[in-house]
Amino acid sequence: MTPDPLDTILERSAPATRAADAGDLRAMMDAARTEARPRRHRRVGIVSGALALALAGGASFAAASSSWDWNAGMNPNRSHTYTSPTWGECELRVGNIVAANPLRQFELDRAIDDWFATADVAAEVEPYIAGHLAVLEGDQSDATDPRSADAYYWVAVDEALGDAMSAGLSERGFDNASISTGSGQVHCEGEQWE
Repeated sequence: MTPDPLDTILERSAPATRAADAGDLRAMMDAARTEARPRRHRRVGIVSGALALALAGGASFAAASSSWDWNAGMNPNRSHTYTSPTWGECELRVGNIVAANPLRQFELDRAIDDWFATADVAAEVEPYIAGHLAVLEGDQSDATDPRSADAYYWVAVDEALGDAMSAGLSERGFDNASISTGSGQVHCEGEQWE
């Protein structure tokens, strides 16, 4: 086979290369995952859609009664209290948070417990609420259900708590990719879901 003179010239003109360092590649991939992963804002659209269905007369979210029980895994030490527009004092509990890597579950639980124990949760959550509330109210501005204000505020606080906790966990070595699932539950003094 006859060598192509252009290939020969290109091979001689190529800069010297070295093998990539595995540690550098791993750091680049981790950085790309962190930057490319969107923040938890995807849930807002899903939750606001569910709220629209519920407020339009669909299935109710929870039964309101004085004997209302918390779901399993809702830890009272992982809670945030706030005042709802008309339903009064509310408690939002976080639970069933599962690490993406099962080997880090104990470490994640300790980090979450540490954040709730040491952070001023109300102060951490507050800056995020208005942004989430604006999105929810913008999506559902035509809602006439009297429960809308309370339901929107609950979802905004829930999302804000998730954002604040995410920032706190990031400082403790857990990014959004470290958590696969989690849930929350709210109970207010004067809630009216039906």
